Amino acid sequence: MKKVKGITIPCVLLLSACASTQKTDEVSAQNGSSVPIFIGFIDEDLNNDRYADNVLREVTPTHTGVGLGINILASVLSKGLSVTTFTKENLRGNQISSLPEPTKFYLTPKAKPIISDWLEKNTQGYQYKNVLNIGAAKWLLVYQDLSSNNSNYELRYTVKFYKKPENSNIFSSYIISDCTPKPEVATLTDWRANNYMLVQETTRKYMDFCLLQLENQLPRLLKH
Repeated sequence: MKKVKGITIPCVLLLSACASTQKTDEVSAQNGSSVPIFIGFIDEDLNNDRYADNVLREVTPTHTGVGLGINILASVLSKGLSVTTFTKENLRGNQISSLPEPTKFYLTPKAKPIISDWLEKNTQGYQYKNVLNIGAAKWLLVYQDLSSNNSNYELRYTVKFYKKPENSNIFSSYIISDCTPKPEVATLTDWRANNYMLVQETTRKYMDFCLLQLENQLPRLLKH
């Protein structure tokens, strides 16, 4: 909060003083065009009210049992009101701390030349004021069959590219491109083998797919 002449003014009203302090990078082209970019994890309000996965997450049938129990208890205590719909993908699961989410390290270095090339070909020295965001959102292994003792697991990944329009105001919505490749399936044993080698290889395939989607979506994201 800030006070002016004894009056308390909410931060949301002081747009210039309370602007986001997120650290941005810049992608530029030889023709003088440039766009600020942010690389990181997407905010929960743009991710179905869920924090982004900053490491690999494993969701097993055991986690579903615990999650269902908590959801039922919450339903009883609230008399069935305002209880979040249960989905296995939203369970906390096991956090595999040895495997940090790879978008920043693999996708982003490949995305920058794509963006620069698009600026060179499609703009004439325009310098964007609003940030193009690359937000990692989801990275998890989740079981397919609750009733199976040896269920296969899907590897799921989502990254979101989003930006406010150049003529936006505080009430403007983001332009969002959500990339969620079709999950590949294997046994948990296969996914875990050799320090999750299959997970890492498959995730790189997912990110290569999302780079193509980013290229296709740049005319919409960078319209001005």
